[in-house]
Amino acid sequence: MASDRPDEGGADARPDGGPDARPDGGPDARPNPPDAGPETAAGEVEADLLLPDRQVDDLEAQPAGAMSREGLQQSAVRGAVWTVIHTFIAIPVAFLVNLLMARVLGAADYGRLAFLTALMEVVSRMLTAGFGSAVVQFGAKAHAAGRTATVSRLLSQSQGFRLLVVMPVLSVVVLLFADVPPSVVVIAIVFGIAVPAAFDGAVACLTIENKTADGAKIALVTSLATQVAVVVVVLVVGTPDSVWTIRLIVSGVAVALCLVPISAAYRTAVLRPALPRGMPVGFWRYAVPVGLASVIGGLVMSRSEIFFMNWLAAPAAVGVFALAFGLAGHVFAPAQAFVGPLVPAISGLLEVDAQAVRPAFRRVLRAGATVVGLVEAVAVVPLAVLVPVLYGPEFAEAGPVVVALGVSAGFVTVASPVAAFVSARLSAGEMLKATSVALVVDVALALSLIPTLGVWGAVIANVAGSMTSLLLLTRSELRGLGITVSLAARDALPCFVGAALAGGLMLAAAAVPGNEWLRAVGVAAVGGVLYVAILRVGRSGLTVPDADAIIRALPRPAKRVGPVVLGLLTARAVDEPAPA
Repeated sequence: MASDRPDEGGADARPDGGPDARPDGGPDARPNPPDAGPETAAGEVEADLLLPDRQVDDLEAQPAGAMSREGLQQSAVRGAVWTVIHTFIAIPVAFLVNLLMARVLGAADYGRLAFLTALMEVVSRMLTAGFGSAVVQFGAKAHAAGRTATVSRLLSQSQGFRLLVVMPVLSVVVLLFADVPPSVVVIAIVFGIAVPAAFDGAVACLTIENKTADGAKIALVTSLATQVAVVVVVLVVGTPDSVWTIRLIVSGVAVALCLVPISAAYRTAVLRPALPRGMPVGFWRYAVPVGLASVIGGLVMSRSEIFFMNWLAAPAAVGVFALAFGLAGHVFAPAQAFVGPLVPAISGLLEVDAQAVRPAFRRVLRAGATVVGLVEAVAVVPLAVLVPVLYGPEFAEAGPVVVALGVSAGFVTVASPVAAFVSARLSAGEMLKATSVALVVDVALALSLIPTLGVWGAVIANVAGSMTSLLLLTRSELRGLGITVSLAARDALPCFVGAALAGGLMLAAAAVPGNEWLRAVGVAAVGGVLYVAILRVGRSGLTVPDADAIIRALPRPAKRVGPVVLGLLTARAVDEPAPA
């Protein structure tokens, strides 16, 4: 769904978003007819993204109604393509609306809006934490195997849990901590908690059925409607509370819209809550630690430092940090949008073809690192240079902060598939341990550094917490996949190249006087040339099959430019050694 953050507006970052697929498992492996449409063509990519080394004649027999590997692959591709389309449309619109909000509200009020939004982010995460993740994981596996009755029962039970347990608890949280007028509190509870609790099973069902393409279309409409409403409210009312309220209303209505594309049987199950008794074996053993890990990990990976800054720093500093964090998220939103649709596909892939997981992991890692490295080299620093021009002198301090948080966001994006693979393996304990250690690091640094360093104290705490969690999870997953650290580092090398270039270019841009627009264009050009040159000299980046996979998954408008750009980034030889 569309984000309700004041500095975002793209695809939902929740890890349980999923791709689009038909319940029948998609097309067979035969070549496309001459008049095949784009969705049929997308199905042919099944040998590329998640299944880089598909062998047609070794397909396992599937139970009646089950999804095949080709069905899962087609789902992942269509979901990823539509999610990226949504992101490429929604993010520029959100960027412009965010610019208007920052100009009208100013740093202090922008900081208050960020605090209120962060509060609802935590509430929303609690609403769909471990229980929601367990519903998606167990539901996706059952749906992939054709057990629709099991999925329906699970959806009804999940709705009962949300309405009877989650909704009352979260309503109390909002009443205690949201410092807003009573009428706004009522709206927050109704549209931020009650409506999502009543219909959130439909959102989970889009993931379970692999219908992220439909979800992305709903999210696109919702995002555009939200931005129009925000512009009107900002210009007419001009207060952070009013902006927060209108975002909650539109986002709440959008959850109900997700009932439309899901299967009739599943829709009935969502609308008929049942007591959460007799859950599948292992459900609670997975849901409880994952729920804790999700809430804790959300605090680590999000802008939770805003809560400490609201207590320990000046209001304007909160606004500066929130703006920089949001801009870093905007820059990497297209890359992050690719990851969400892979989650149910990976979960289903483990169910039907576990041998394909290792090459799938390496392919996603290589592609993510190459794209992220390019963004770090050509986009992060130019945006940082232009911050004072675009947002005004109140936000001038945010420029260097954008680079620091942007590099961190790049590594988070590259490592995001790790969380998808860990979730698909139902490794709840690993997630809980990693996020708990990371939260301790984050909180300790925030409390000790924000009083003296202000914004930069929050930056250090955020980066340290995020990197701690990702390093611990990555180490565990690499061990499970039999991939050595050196091999993974080689796959991820482009991201390190882009990060180094971003740091160097920011120092160079600060040292060179002149017009900000000219400096931004200059560092973008230099960064792009150096990045491509380093990849080609070092024989890093994408392999030819990687590039072919991405090209075939691109939307038609990008077919002309995409192959040229990807050709420049393709210098890596095909390499898939035997598992260690």
